[in-house]
Amino acid sequence: MEPHDVYVYTGDIHRDGYLDLTNAIKKRKKEHGLSGEVTFCVATFGGDPNAGYRIGRALQHNYEKVNLLVVGPCKSAGTLIAIAADKLIIGDMGELGPLDIQLKKNDEIGEMSSGLVIMTALDALKDRSISTFNSHLVKIRYENQISTKMSADIAAKLTEALVSPMAAQIDPIKLGEHQRAMSIAITYGQRLSDKSRCLKDGALFKLIASYPSHGFVIDRKEARELFHHVESPTGYAEVLYEMFCDKIHEGEIRPYGKPKVLDFSINPEKTEKNGDANEQSPGDGGTEQNDSRPNPGESKSGKTSRAKPKRPKASAGTLPVQQPDGPAENA
Repeated sequence: MEPHDVYVYTGDIHRDGYLDLTNAIKKRKKEHGLSGEVTFCVATFGGDPNAGYRIGRALQHNYEKVNLLVVGPCKSAGTLIAIAADKLIIGDMGELGPLDIQLKKNDEIGEMSSGLVIMTALDALKDRSISTFNSHLVKIRYENQISTKMSADIAAKLTEALVSPMAAQIDPIKLGEHQRAMSIAITYGQRLSDKSRCLKDGALFKLIASYPSHGFVIDRKEARELFHHVESPTGYAEVLYEMFCDKIHEGEIRPYGKPKVLDFSINPEKTEKNGDANEQSPGDGGTEQNDSRPNPGESKSGKTSRAKPKRPKASAGTLPVQQPDGPAENA
């Protein structure tokens, strides 16, 4: 394994999770120092976009290269963190999601609606108005043999009578709130992408406004159409993916609820100690030497003696080395 830091984030994207990640980075920096590269393993259904932006910024500020390992769902604000990464590593069960901001419904408890709902309604209303006007104009003009100007006036009044009741239900204040909410994802996405340069042209707008639902699945194949560097897990990343993916399906790790942050890095000093112990272990050719002294089980005349040969003594200070369990085997 190349020396780089590893953090695991599971649960909702929340300010508490951002604080836990910041403290974990500070602790590692103080005790072991930070490497230039980090692998951030994440499984989340989303949450606060402000916290997602802070998490992405924290990774960019402390590391030169950021790898995002998607071990499960990485939706909504999790996709915002993905924009901060230089490379995406997405397993077969991993998935991203669109970036449309979710807003609370005023008349419902615990229910959310997409910030694109009103914009979609306006687009549908505009298309309906144009098609209705054209249909009335053509029909009135050619079936009744009247002038184009009069036909247009009649078609406009008929279209207005049909569309006005629907347009009157759209609250302009609510429309402004939705537009401001959608600008959060646009602004945060642009700022994170300016550092990572991971998005392709037009990908940010597609993530925000081009998918039919907030829960739409963006798998590894789809992600390659949006991001420059997307690959499957290999090596140590594959070990992490298999381990955490199994824990998610077994229910030991939840991609929702209270966020949890785990420092899963391999400390360099531990690796060096294991390497030194392996170099000093017996059987490496450094403790056994041939010399001209006769074998105790052989007489000077060359005849074999009946005396039992002495057992060779173990080298002083040599202990059998036990390999560590878990991911350290792949280090």
